[in-house]
Amino acid sequence: MIYRPDPPKRQIMKTLAKIWIPFCCLLLSVSCKEAVQENEDSGTLECEEIATPAEEKKEIEAAVALLRGAILSPDASLLGELTADQLTYGHSSGTIQDKAEFIDDLVHGSFDFTTVDFRDQRIVVSGRTAIVRHVFEAKATNAGTPVDVRIGNMLVYVKQEGAWKLLARQAYKL
Repeated sequence: MIYRPDPPKRQIMKTLAKIWIPFCCLLLSVSCKEAVQENEDSGTLECEEIATPAEEKKEIEAAVALLRGAILSPDASLLGELTADQLTYGHSSGTIQDKAEFIDDLVHGSFDFTTVDFRDQRIVVSGRTAIVRHVFEAKATNAGTPVDVRIGNMLVYVKQEGAWKLLARQAYKL
């Protein structure tokens, strides 16, 4: 029997297999470890139950209703619980507030809402994020002067620590 070395292609494939299989396993391991770390950092658990879209929409509707109530009767601690720490709150005037500014303005500002209604509300859920659109109609006083408000709103909610929290809001003139 004559010894014949493997053809070059076969040798290359064996070499690649020796290198790539361990490399792919290492890459997969690192990716999984990063995903677990990301979940731990965000406060989520791997074993969380997944709700149906209908259940998620009901939870979001409830969160929006709580926000509506907190706008009518501003309470700093409730507003703090309903909003994400990274909140960016945009007004139709172009003013943008962070969480602390938003809460302070609502609790201590010159605007006092007497009625607030959210009309034509639509909710879209994508994983741990939801977009809520509605028409914001309100009666208020601004430094004692009566004001009627009718603007469009887009709210972005994110599920953090098992609760839907307002992450962003942008109002626009209709």
